[in-house]
Parts: sequence; C-alpha cells; structure tokens
Amino acid sequence: MLLTIAIRCVLSVFLCIASNTWLFAQQPGADVVARVAGESITFAEVDDAWRRNDAASRLRMLQDLYDTRLRALDILIGERLIEREAARRGLTRDALLESELASRTLSVTEEEVTLIYERNRDQFGNRTYEQMAPEIRGFIESQRPMQALHAYMNELRREATDEVTVLLEPPRQNIDVLEEDPSQGLASASVEIVEFSDFDCPYCKRATDMLSQVLSEFGDQIRFVYKDYPLPSHPNAFKAAEAGNCANDQGRFWDFHDKMFASQGSLDVPSLKKYAAELGLDVEIFSACLDQGQHANRVQRDLEIGSAYGVSSTPTLFINGRVVVGAIPYENFVEILREELDR
Repeated sequence: MLLTIAIRCVLSVFLCIASNTWLFAQQPGADVVARVAGESITFAEVDDAWRRNDAASRLRMLQDLYDTRLRALDILIGERLIEREAARRGLTRDALLESELASRTLSVTEEEVTLIYERNRDQFGNRTYEQMAPEIRGFIESQRPMQALHAYMNELRREATDEVTVLLEPPRQNIDVLEEDPSQGLASASVEIVEFSDFDCPYCKRATDMLSQVLSEFGDQIRFVYKDYPLPSHPNAFKAAEAGNCANDQGRFWDFHDKMFASQGSLDVPSLKKYAAELGLDVEIFSACLDQGQHANRVQRDLEIGSAYGVSSTPTLFINGRVVVGAIPYENFVEILREELDR
C-alpha cells in the first residue's frame, strides 16, 4: 500500500505542474495576468515579450513545453491503461499495482551505489564512500517506485499498440529549402529531413553515419536536404562548407561530403584540393572556386537561415519541421520517423 501511495503522490505533483503549464499556454490574449498600480498586463503582452527572445531560445522553450506535455500525456495514457487492466481483472487500481509493481521494483545493488559515488565524488567534499553510501542508497530506493510504475505502463502500452493514438502535435518550423540545396530522395517523399551541419563537427559525423543507415532503410519515403552551418569554433569548417558547394557545381557533392566527414581534422585548403583530385573532380575549376570564395555567400546564407529558425549548434535536424538537436540514438530517431510516416 505504501508503494501505491508514494507513486500517487509523485504522479499528482507532476500532472499538476504539467497541467498548469498547458493551461497557461492556452490563455486568451485578452486575459489579464498581472496588474501594476492598477494598470493591467495581458497575456498578449507577455506573449509579445516572449517572442522578442532570440530564435534559439524560442525554439528551446517551445520544445521544452512540448516535451513536458508529452510526458504528462504518456502518464495519462498509462493511467487509463492501468484502470482498464484493473477493470478487466476485476481488481481495484491499488490492488492491481500492489500485485504488479512489487516484482518490477528492483533492489539497489552495491555497484549502483559505487557508480553514483564515483561519478559525483567531487561534490561530496571529504565524505568517504562509507559515509555517503546510506544516503545514496536511500536516494536510489526513492526512485524505484516510479521506475516500476513506468515499466508497467510501458508494458501495457506495448500490448495496446493498436488502441493508442497520440494526436498531440509537436512544434514545427517551415524550413526554407532552396532549389540549389544538395538533396537525396524524391521531392514527393512523405518525410523531409533538413540537416544543418558542420563538416568538422564530430557529432555531425555520428549523425551522418546514422542518416546513412536511415536512408538505406527507408529509401524513397525520405527526402534528405543538407544545409551548411559551420561553427566559428572550427576554423576550417567555413572553407570546408564552401568546398562542398564547389564540388556540388560538378555534381559530386555527396562524394565530397562523405570524403570530408571521413577526413575530419584534415580540412585545410590544401587537403580539400587533394581530396578533389582523389575523387576525380576538375581540380583547376575546384581550386578557383575555393580560392575565390565563389560560394561564401551561399554558406553565409545557410547560416542566416539556420539562425532564423533557432539553430545554434550542430547537428540540428528538422524532420518535417520537428527539431532534433544532436546525434540522438538511432532507435529514437527512427521512432520519430515512424510517427511522421504514420501521419
């Protein structure tokens, strides 16, 4: 019984916070949200002030709001499935959870306690492992009820896949894709992935490997568009972006794209010219293009487009306008793709 009470307490606090966030976001613009010396401040004024934040901040806040709503929705769906399962088995909700969660509530191992101590040793000052172990163990044990509840909810949801439909819409950006942007796949594809990337970014290399696997698996269902976003912290990245465009002039963008990602750390101008020769490009034309900065404006334009949509780091990808920042695990990326294909 204590296990169920603890879960309910945590669950109600979370849902309360999530619902308040949801309600505030839905207030009509004329609603008064504050008064100062008798003068009203409306929700519309607050919204206008929010919109004056830079694009990256707005994008991050919208995504945070969506993630909060989605977590709340996942719990609500789980609660409905638990209620349905309890009714099917002729049990109360509490009785069902008491019977199901005990086996899913894992014991705390010495290895877990040791791992948390070692990872946070600097924050514990001079306190030894023996002094900290009971506190760490208690913290882990306090997390177990919610972990068991989520595990059970996930099991019920997997069993009810065909009966659960999520209609909550994520924030989307209508990305400005230009005719000259390098792309793969059909313009009529169900899913369009636009990537803002940096040839000298190791996380972009990881994302590139993942995207290669995705394109191979999903084929004509996906159109992939590449945009340059060379970061100032990578001194060779801007010229490498220009080089990609110079290769594109000769119809060899993707070959050069793959070569540069495979050669990270060696993207100075002489190396770029060497790669052009190795790939069989017309080196004289390529070198003139690179030396004269013929595509510097195009790279700068991509930077400005990305910044306008809130891009501030690489890789940043938009899947049908849904933002994904960083090289996320393949399984998570595919889950988003499947959601978009199901639409």
